[in-house]
Amino acid sequence: MEPQIKSVGKPPTSPSRLGTGAERHATIMAVVSAVLVLVSGILIMVGFRPTGGAGLTIILTTIAGAWLAWSRSLGKVRRRKKILAAPFPVEWEMVLQQDVAFFRALSAADKLRFRSELKIFLGEKTITGIRTTVDTRTRVLVGASAVIPIFGFPQWEWDQINEVLVYPARFDQDFSVGGDGDNQNILGMVGTGAMMNRIMILVKPDLIQGFKNAGDKRNVGVHEFAHLVDKSDGVIDGMPGVGLSREVTGPWVDLVRRKMQEISDRESDINNYALTNEAEFFSVVSEYFFERPDLMERKHPELFSMMQKVFRQDLKSRLQDIRREMSAGQKKFGRNSPCPCGSGMKYKKCCLSKM
Repeated sequence: MEPQIKSVGKPPTSPSRLGTGAERHATIMAVVSAVLVLVSGILIMVGFRPTGGAGLTIILTTIAGAWLAWSRSLGKVRRRKKILAAPFPVEWEMVLQQDVAFFRALSAADKLRFRSELKIFLGEKTITGIRTTVDTRTRVLVGASAVIPIFGFPQWEWDQINEVLVYPARFDQDFSVGGDGDNQNILGMVGTGAMMNRIMILVKPDLIQGFKNAGDKRNVGVHEFAHLVDKSDGVIDGMPGVGLSREVTGPWVDLVRRKMQEISDRESDINNYALTNEAEFFSVVSEYFFERPDLMERKHPELFSMMQKVFRQDLKSRLQDIRREMSAGQKKFGRNSPCPCGSGMKYKKCCLSKM
């Protein structure tokens, strides 16, 4: 059974997420929808010139319709504000501190924003276990996988996905799990087509392992969400619609070609799976970029520089902090350790007692 969620007070809400493009867009759509309904009502009144009770009915119906259109359009904004206003759960903080080196290497201000992004993703998207349980650790690692690649885009909206399915083991193209077939080797998948639209599949053990071993250049969660970043222009093709300006599109294509040739010639430490196609190359090197930016910067400086532009994240300025956290490995908290919530108290006298 999932443990009851506890919290450590009410942290300040990230201002960047209260003034998001989504909120502005929703407000504009609310105004447009209400105006359209009102104009329609006015045109009906002018065209048919109803009198008496009929005219009053049209007026009242128009006003009610305008209010309903306004209310529905702003529903997402109200729900998001409610999500952001909720305290950040202690259990989530523990998972971030123990398993997510990317988070631990952030500044205090960026950690606050990371928490807000995580609350939004987990508050608005569905995480469903298929023949397995979705515990707190799994939920938070799915959310962290989503936040890491888009952390350079403060106004990002995950409109490309509604639900993440968590499988207990690797599966095949028919989504079969638990058989003896050699084809059950898929770790994750971004759904396409009518049945799988806006759905992602992640394999629970591989998701956890991707964060447990932060130095192996592999993270299936980041890999799959990188595909969705690539899909920001509507197509998963290794040419993300964000980050790459027109003037660097040509150099990016040339760089990908050269790097894939190096892999083919066995002159590269990039995973051979990157040779599948340009889309898989992008997701594979995204894993490398976020897992071992120090190694990529040393061995593939041109690729590293380009990946910083794609994701709009200056990892070079944080390499020292990232190395420190990766060297530390999974963080463990003893009873007398400083509490991860940042209260300054010992863990046993703070969050441990609340859990």
